[in-house]
Amino acid sequence: MYNFNYIAMKNLVLTIFALFALSTAAQAQFLTGGLKAGVGSSSVSVRDVTSNPAEYANKESVTSYHAGAFARINILGLFIQPEAVFTQTGGRLESNPNATLATRVADIKFNRLDVPIMAGISLGNVVRLQAGPVATTLLSARQDGQNIKSFMENSDWGYQAGIGLDIQRLTLDVRYERISRNYDNPTNQSNYDLANKQILVSVGLKLF
Repeated sequence: MYNFNYIAMKNLVLTIFALFALSTAAQAQFLTGGLKAGVGSSSVSVRDVTSNPAEYANKESVTSYHAGAFARINILGLFIQPEAVFTQTGGRLESNPNATLATRVADIKFNRLDVPIMAGISLGNVVRLQAGPVATTLLSARQDGQNIKSFMENSDWGYQAGIGLDIQRLTLDVRYERISRNYDNPTNQSNYDLANKQILVSVGLKLF
């Protein structure tokens, strides 16, 4: 009887321990999250201009920066990854409408709070293919040092798409992003759609 009770108790303890270990592993695979940061190549372009259309003829890319946090829900090789990211971005617009006028340059800078919601497929828990919408809130906007935030929509939507890699606790992402906003300045009777495009490269660390 003593041996039977001892063996039964031992098996029960081992079973509880195994279930706890499996539960912990399942939770670890189901939900991960951490911090991320990176750089990008950012440009802006305009269309549907209602005044001075020649002023914004060409565009030049600038370096952008971003940092934030992410959480990832994994289900049977599929995943959803919401993020909260502070982004400093912008671009340079140039023009030379005719030979008699000098080239005009406009430097545009944005600070934004972005919330990408990525969804995709994970291949072998290493490679991720992903795409999704981005909800973005404009924190500040300046053109040649002048505040232009009041002339632009505060909130808007865009999208991201790209590829990612997971190497143990490190993540690497390369994405393309496009976010558009309307610029409306009644004083100058100027109105146009401004598109901010970026190639983003980020590195992340899984904290759990």
